[in-house]
Amino acid sequence: MQQFDSRTRIWLGIGAVVVASLLATACASDGADTSPAAAPPPAPQPSRQSLSDSPPPEPASEAPPPAMASPAPEPPPPPAVVLSPPPASPEPAPPPALDAVVVVPTTVAGNQAAAAEAEGALAQAQAEADAARVAPAPPPAPAAAPARTRASEESAWGSVEPTRPGECWGCSSNIFRDYGVNPFVDTLRDPLSTFALDVDTASYVVTRNYLDGGSLPPMEAVRVEEFVNYFDGGYEPEWDEFAIHMEAAPSPFSRDGYVLLRVGVRAPDVLADVVIPDSVIVVMDRSGSMGEQAGYGGEWLDRIQLAHEAVDLLLDGLPDGTRVGIVAYDDRVATVVEPSDVAGNRDRIMRRIRDEVYPRGSTNAGAGLERGFDLALDEASRGRDVLVMLLSDGVANVGATRTDQILRDIGDRGDIGLTTIGVGLGPFNDVLMEQLANSADGTYHYIDSTHEARRIFGSNIVSLLALAARDAKIQVEFNPDTVLSYRLLGFENRDVADEDFRDNTVDAGEVGLGQSSTALYELELAGRSRDRSSRDWLATATLRYQRPRRGSITEIEQSVTGADIARSFASASPHFRLAAVAAEFAEVLRRSPFVEYRDADMAVLVDEAWYASDDLRRDRDAEELAELIEDARRLGR
Repeated sequence: MQQFDSRTRIWLGIGAVVVASLLATACASDGADTSPAAAPPPAPQPSRQSLSDSPPPEPASEAPPPAMASPAPEPPPPPAVVLSPPPASPEPAPPPALDAVVVVPTTVAGNQAAAAEAEGALAQAQAEADAARVAPAPPPAPAAAPARTRASEESAWGSVEPTRPGECWGCSSNIFRDYGVNPFVDTLRDPLSTFALDVDTASYVVTRNYLDGGSLPPMEAVRVEEFVNYFDGGYEPEWDEFAIHMEAAPSPFSRDGYVLLRVGVRAPDVLADVVIPDSVIVVMDRSGSMGEQAGYGGEWLDRIQLAHEAVDLLLDGLPDGTRVGIVAYDDRVATVVEPSDVAGNRDRIMRRIRDEVYPRGSTNAGAGLERGFDLALDEASRGRDVLVMLLSDGVANVGATRTDQILRDIGDRGDIGLTTIGVGLGPFNDVLMEQLANSADGTYHYIDSTHEARRIFGSNIVSLLALAARDAKIQVEFNPDTVLSYRLLGFENRDVADEDFRDNTVDAGEVGLGQSSTALYELELAGRSRDRSSRDWLATATLRYQRPRRGSITEIEQSVTGADIARSFASASPHFRLAAVAAEFAEVLRRSPFVEYRDADMAVLVDEAWYASDDLRRDRDAEELAELIEDARRLGR
């Protein structure tokens, strides 16, 4: 009996010490809470009562009363000064009151194991109480993601991996259109392939911008013919007449027995009746989206800044005597510069642009083009040849927003062409920019850097401005005895009905001075035609176009035979091989059903691009293509 009393006294003593320690710590914690030097000033929140003045606490498992909830601040404060818990999480319960403390048992059942368990529970409760009083809570989760700044947008493209290929931050508002993929055609059923010539290059540069930003492009953004047309075809310069060039070689990307046929058209570098505009009306987008980043290739430039650079290059390249007018639009339209002779006015024009063309407001592209064509028609009424040029990201959210609506509102355009220059991604409307150019007798290009702007408005400015042919279209006739089937790579949205080839009222493509357009066909040959000594006719290409000044119609043709097929792909010309690699790369990116993506195939494409580059004396465009294929290969793994 005496021994039992001794044990009881020991346990009671331990319990008393622990309880006293807990009370002392709680009081000290209360004192620290109310002391101004205990912690940095917290964000404004409901005040807490001290433990001694508070009613008994609610159980920890229940939600805290409304007065204790801390709504998430907006924007969220830095973690160093946030002391309130996340809004969705219950607030930690305050330290237990005296009647909530676990007390050591005082009966015979309070053996040593139970005592140890009780002491551990008490220590844990004390630790939790201290943590609730002293340790700052984690910062609250923001109610909504804050708006991205320039730096965060760059980070999203440069260092943050997209969730899946083809996605990038800020690009969900890009608008592209899927025109499908041309199938193989049985030559016995349809030996004719007819399409409008296309010299656009925008799709390749858009894809480069995606890859530079660390993302694969959406397959809808890829148009094979614009990949191929970006590169020099290597055709000999022509004088006063177009020329057709045909070349064939075994395809390294298809089954045995298949051949690639290149049909290239080269416009003359000198033409007697070329049309060079006497007046250029530049329509500039100055809406809010033009303040976004233009490209992701390492050069930081706002879209509006790149547009300014482009116009500056244009003014430098225009001959004296050319009149230039500048129209700018957001949700309103302004004539920034009335048509004026560029000679002696270049600096004044650029000052006006920099002063008045800056990002703001919404986007009424239709009204901007209407004003631009009003100025253009006035210039044309004076007997001048006029070109309208649109610099924009294609976003249209006020007034007319579709191509047909905009062209309907513009009305009769006469012979005035519209060339479109796209800039930026996220948001960007590729469909509007391409269709405006296609429907209004112009060409469509895209700039993602000052380097590309110099390419378009510097070295290629003559091709951009000087018109060598209107409504150019081509028809290829295949021999059913030698070609079992054929497939045109690209040009899906440039298709012309076979019966409309000689219909002069059917709109087709415009070609600038010195420009070239290349089409690639994949051919399945009949058995005997695989003998490359055969002189059997394979195909004949016929080009039909209208001379821009005289309006007369011209047709020329060129044929290819089995004997013209190169012995191997490696023995074909380097320009042919480069075009084939560019086309195959586009086929992979747009997930063509005729291409099976494999990493080994991409490695072959990289090697072939480098081989072509070597044979072209380290052509920079070919080197860039090899680098982009490698980037896409890495992103697609």
